[in-house]
Amino acid sequence: MAGAEQSDTGRDGIEAAIRHFPAQATDIEALARESERFRDLCEELVEAEAALSAVDELEMALRAERRLEWLAFVRWALKEIDRDLRQTRVVSINRTSRSNG
Repeated sequence: MAGAEQSDTGRDGIEAAIRHFPAQATDIEALARESERFRDLCEELVEAEAALSAVDELEMALRAERRLEWLAFVRWALKEIDRDLRQTRVVSINRTSRSNG
């Protein structure tokens, strides 16, 4: 049962990454199958987005500061996901070039 929950949770992260990078959905799916680090990064994105959306439930004095913190974390996660996707594309191009040469 725990495995099913982990699988569903992992899927949330993958879907979050695809929401932000829809043109790279195939690359995201492939990278998520291959890399635990990438899956964890996608999960961190989901958690940061959830925290960001819950900021308005905090005391007024904390809202602005927490909103900036979580927004910065979301941006960091997206930057890391983008970097991983770019590296994957570079590796794919190199593999193709080598096999054709």
